[in-house]
Amino acid sequence: MKYLKMIDIFGVQYKPQISLDEKEQKSILSGICSILVLVASFSYFIYVMNEWWSSKILPNSTNLMKVQNYSQIFYNEDALFEFCYWKYSNEQVDPFRFQRNILTPIGIYFINGIPQKPFSLLDQSQTISPYNTSLLRVDNLSLVQNSGFDNDLNDTTELMIVITSCNATLFDIGYECASDEEIKEFFEKSVNYISFWLNLKQYDPYSQKFQAVKKQYYLTFDSQISHQGQLILTQTQATIDTGILFSSSESKSFIYNAQLITSATTNQFWSTLLVKNSYLNLFIRLDPMSIDTQIVYPKLGEILAQVGSIMSILMTIQYLLNYYNEQLLDCDLVDKVLGFYFLDYIELKKSKDKKDLKICKELIAQAKKKLVYTNIIYELSRIQLFLINHFGRNQLYHTHQYGIQAKEEIKSSNCGQVFDNSITMIKVDVNRGQIEWHFSKEDFNLLSRGKANMFKNNEDLVRVYQEVDSASFQSIQL
Repeated sequence: MKYLKMIDIFGVQYKPQISLDEKEQKSILSGICSILVLVASFSYFIYVMNEWWSSKILPNSTNLMKVQNYSQIFYNEDALFEFCYWKYSNEQVDPFRFQRNILTPIGIYFINGIPQKPFSLLDQSQTISPYNTSLLRVDNLSLVQNSGFDNDLNDTTELMIVITSCNATLFDIGYECASDEEIKEFFEKSVNYISFWLNLKQYDPYSQKFQAVKKQYYLTFDSQISHQGQLILTQTQATIDTGILFSSSESKSFIYNAQLITSATTNQFWSTLLVKNSYLNLFIRLDPMSIDTQIVYPKLGEILAQVGSIMSILMTIQYLLNYYNEQLLDCDLVDKVLGFYFLDYIELKKSKDKKDLKICKELIAQAKKKLVYTNIIYELSRIQLFLINHFGRNQLYHTHQYGIQAKEEIKSSNCGQVFDNSITMIKVDVNRGQIEWHFSKEDFNLLSRGKANMFKNNEDLVRVYQEVDSASFQSIQL
């Protein structure tokens, strides 16, 4: 049990009362400031917790550029890119129409640099673009980069989008090409642009979701020059930790950005491969350089630490108020102590006379010294030694057994009165021979609590009272 008490971390300290029901010095000023500090601290705590719970506190984000010898993307439901003809006038026609087609968008996969079978991007179920033209896309898009040439992995796969003249060999039944006059009129009467949208993804830290961002490019083409382009896609591997107390990570890959490089050549440049003239060629491939993104949301411990740091600033007021209350308590105790000794102390304190103020200042300095704990023990030791000198250690030793019974009194009221009189009537010169003038080191603990353990039952207590009563009557007779 003794060792259990030693390791108790919930022990409390005994605080003696300054006055009745008051163990601490408090003031109205510190009470008002306490309310203000508590309200401000609690309000800030609620504010920060609300910001954290609603994900308005931005997470820590770290971006690291790294080289990936192998990476791939596959788009099944979503489209990585979309493109359409930019129609800025009602007189223009959509060159990607199915009937009397003028231009045919073709897709060609290149696997390890080897072109595969071309396929048409025209579709009867395709949607309409904002320019009221056909919106084209590539379904089931798959891109692979294998810059390490690892044979155990998939081969490098790139896609080339080619805008060429009408190619009936790629059409299904029901498709037909426009006449040469219509094709010639198309190139002569309009400024031709392809509007190309790249659907990127960005992580929104507030909603904790990925949002699509459309990055638009304008690509030109005409009947004389073939424009070449390389769209190099930068991939991102994002690791998002949304745990409250512990890590709870989720990883996802997406296209973060793209770089477009353009050049020009003749429209017969790809005629050997495509048999037809090409007006626009766009290579789409993955960049071996990627970005590793670490997104870590603040944990509950970090939020509490943030709140604690602000509260510590607010609680600086606590130190000032504690100092104020300490000074107030010190002054109050000094006034009470000096009031015990000097009847005219209050008048001296209120006096405006310099002489009185000087006397009051000296008394306050002496009272502060008197209130020092070691000085209090010293004065109590003088009283103890004084009592031993006049009454002897035997009588003081028996005071450990003095006590009062609440239910049954040992002495009658008359005996009690005689007992009180006997104490007050003892003279210094009575039985002086019995008084011990020599002080020994055992007298240091003569009045300590431990001396009372030698008598443990009520019979000893009654016997001591009787001995004290008898000694009191003898002293009166003397």
